[in-house]
Amino acid sequence: MRRIGILTAGGDTPALNATIFGAVERANERGLEVVGIIRGFAGIVDPRLPHVRLNPLLSTIPELDPCIGGTILGASRTYVDPT
Repeated sequence: MRRIGILTAGGDTPALNATIFGAVERANERGLEVVGIIRGFAGIVDPRLPHVRLNPLLSTIPELDPCIGGTILGASRTYVDPT
């Protein structure tokens, strides 16, 4: 199975949960596994932070309501050195 990861970084905006919801719906249609990366880029660089599988459990996550602003995954302002 092919897998994609979703993270949110920087500040919250009203559309983050809706964007995550839409991306997971499309991934479900295409047979892709979606992994949510907790706390943005910090979740990539810190192996202690867990990842969460967002499908097919999307409909059982009440916090991932596309009508509610914010981000279920959390965000961070972690600086990632590009070098």
